[in-house]
Formats: sequence, structure tokens, C-alpha cells
Amino acid sequence: MEDESKIDWKKLYFELLEGVAALKAEVAALKAEIKELREKLSTNSNNSSKPPSQDPFRKPRTNQPSGKKPGGQPGHPGHTRKMYPPEQVTKTVNLQPDSCPHCGSSDFTEAPISVECRQTVELPVLQPEVTQYNIYTCKCSECGRHVRPRIPNDAERGFGPRLMGFLTMLSGEAGVTKRKICSVSEHLGMKISLGALCNIHRIASDILEDPFETIRRAVLASKNVNADESSWRLKAKRCWLWIGATPTATFFKIDPSRSREAFHRIFGGYQNILSSDRYGAYNSHRGGKQACLAHILRDFNKMRERSGADGVLGRILFGELDLIFGLWKQFKAQELDRPGLQTKAQNHIENIKDALTITASAEGMASKSTALCCDLLERFPTLWTFLHEEGVEPTNNLAERGLRPAVIWRKVSGGSQSTWGLLFTERLQTVVYTLKQRSRNIFEFLAQSFEAHLHGTPGPPLPE
Repeated sequence: MEDESKIDWKKLYFELLEGVAALKAEVAALKAEIKELREKLSTNSNNSSKPPSQDPFRKPRTNQPSGKKPGGQPGHPGHTRKMYPPEQVTKTVNLQPDSCPHCGSSDFTEAPISVECRQTVELPVLQPEVTQYNIYTCKCSECGRHVRPRIPNDAERGFGPRLMGFLTMLSGEAGVTKRKICSVSEHLGMKISLGALCNIHRIASDILEDPFETIRRAVLASKNVNADESSWRLKAKRCWLWIGATPTATFFKIDPSRSREAFHRIFGGYQNILSSDRYGAYNSHRGGKQACLAHILRDFNKMRERSGADGVLGRILFGELDLIFGLWKQFKAQELDRPGLQTKAQNHIENIKDALTITASAEGMASKSTALCCDLLERFPTLWTFLHEEGVEPTNNLAERGLRPAVIWRKVSGGSQSTWGLLFTERLQTVVYTLKQRSRNIFEFLAQSFEAHLHGTPGPPLPE
């Protein structure tokens, strides 16, 4: 047994103190890790950019019975099917009574008391319209050479412009995969291979180049553009689908990168107001800026869920910004004019700035809260551009909604398999989405574009 008189109690004491300090540091680190993990578990679509479909522990919707009968309620305006005009009616059947069910007489007055019109719409039996070209090679009586006639472009391609427009529309508007387009074509009495469909899409990519550039130039000439990006696939390689959106025109562009250089490649020298989220590539924009307040509101919602001072300041920030959204709704409903909107929002803006300043400089705040508030203070003027500029929205919903159909198409198709497929995607999506914004017939535009291509004439102008 060790002699206690030889133990260095002072050294042992300091060793114990060091051990206790190390344990305290380890406990503090574990507590911080637990706090961070709990915060990750509580992340959902209300406090982050995650979609609702990825919410953890999402409760199914439960519809509480209202006590009312199903269907339209009394006083609800009805929605009846519109009658086709007489020039579109292909067949008319006049129905008159044969005999009276009361007395059995078959004698009726010549003039009817009233006429009720009903229309039945039916899909006709689909039969492809096939044109056969018999190409004769004849011998010239003068020189003896064999001569063939000039072959029309329709005969060279094997498919007519309306069919090619329809098959292209199925991709662009409906997001149907190539294999399913071939399957649908068989139901219409036409067998089309994947190779033939790819050739049609190659032609579509070429003829939509000019409309694509026209739309892109129109967007970049606008006073305000909403921008966003989402991932895309080129085989196994990750690319990025960028969008520039306005209320009347939208363009898409696929780039291998998500960098600042990619942003400048796509948006060129655009220097007007850009609405976007706070992704770093947009910070290099040299014009006006509107940061998406919907993203910031979700960040404040996440902050208010934290404990201590973070939660208190987060609740203040969330409440003040939510009140500004309420004022914006009143403005959109024409219950408030722009000077009134600016005046009423000013107090809330000052309160937000004070709360951000306190959070950014206070000790003991969570690092994420401090980083968020410092970032917002640096870009603070860009949060309120919508209050002063006509046509600027406080959110980036216009671009996010525009990306949604393309994202669905990517998930269904798996992306593109070739470089020309990237061009086809961005050009077709640009034209289709812009035509939808302008309430124009996509099928007719594509059919006319193929028609012009086959005859070597200029394509149809984009509708205003």
C-alpha cells in the first residue's frame, strides 16, 4: 500500500480540477449537440425551405364533418358547361313527342311552346390521315438520264406538322416520358419508335431556338425579374436549371454550375431589380434587389422555436414580419394605398431592425441566430424594395411556381441523356410556360412552327 505521507496532494487536487473541467466541457458539448439534433428533428416546411411532403411525423388531414350535405350549397353560383356555337355542331337531331301520355293523341300544334337544347360531346373514331407518295423515276427522252421528282418535306420526315406538334406538346405541357408518348401514339393508331420521337424532338429544339431567345431577351429587358434554380441531371452528372420569371414571360436555362459565374452567364448584364432568395450567387447582382421575405419568415419561425433569448427575439421578429405581410395583403386587396402601406410598415421595419441588432450583438445567443441576423442586417435595404417599386412582390413565389413543372418533369424522366436534350428541355419549357402565362394555344403554336419549318418559311410570332 502506498505511503500516504508521500502522496502529492496538491498535484492530485489540480489533476482532479482539470478532470472536472474536462467533464464540464464534454457535458456542455453534448448539450449543444443534443440541442442541434433536436432542432434538426423539428425542421419542417414551416421553418425551413423543405417541402411539406418531407415534414417528419406529418399528420394526415382529417376533415371534420360540417353537418352540410355534399355538393354545392344553397346560394352558391353554379358552373354549367358552356354550349358549343352552332358552327361547331356537327350533327343536329330534332326530337318531337310522338303521342300525348295523358290522352294518347298524336296531334300537336305546329309551333312548339319551347325548345330545350342539350349537347353531347363524343370523341370520334381516331383514324390517322395517311398520305402515300408514289415517287416515279422516269427516263428523259432527250438525254436518256433517270430523273426523280422533288420530294416534299412531309414525305422526307414521315410525319406531319400537327402530329409532330402534338407529340412535342405531350412532353412540354404534360411532362409525359418518351416511352409513354410512344404508347399513347399506338392508341391513336400510329406506331412511333423512340428513335423517331427523338428525331422529332431534335427538330423541335432547332425551331424553338428563336422563340427561346426572343423570350429570354424580353425577360432580361423587364423592370423586375424573379430568379431561382433547381438541380437537373445530364446522365449521371448534376447540372442546374435556372429560371428567370416575369408575369408575362419566363425562360429556363441549364448550366453545369450553380456559381456566380453561372448566374452572370445566364442573366448577362441585367441590372434592374432582381427578386430571389439569399443564395450567394445572387449577391453579385449589380442592380436593385428584393430578398424573398417568405424564406426569412420561415427562418424567424425556426428561431422562435429555440429556447431562451433566441426564442423571445425570434417571436418578436416573426410577429413584426407577419404584420407586414398582413399590410401587403390589404394593399393587394386595394384596402390600402402605397403611401399608407409605407407609413404603416415603417414602425414594424424599425422594430425588426432593433431586434436584429440586439440578436447580432448579444452574448450567449445561438450561433445560427447570430449568423442569420448579421446576414439580414447587411442586406437590410433589400428586404423592403417591394414597398417602393411598382410590380415587385415581397416573395419569390413567381419563380418557385415556375420551377415546379420542370422539377416534376425531372423526377418523372430522370433528366436528360444528351446535350441536345438539355437544349430541347430549356427551349420547350421556356416556350410552353410563356404561352401558358399568355393564355395561348400551345398545340397550335407548335403545329404552326413545324409547318413553317417543313416549308422553309418563318415561324409564327409569339403572341403578346
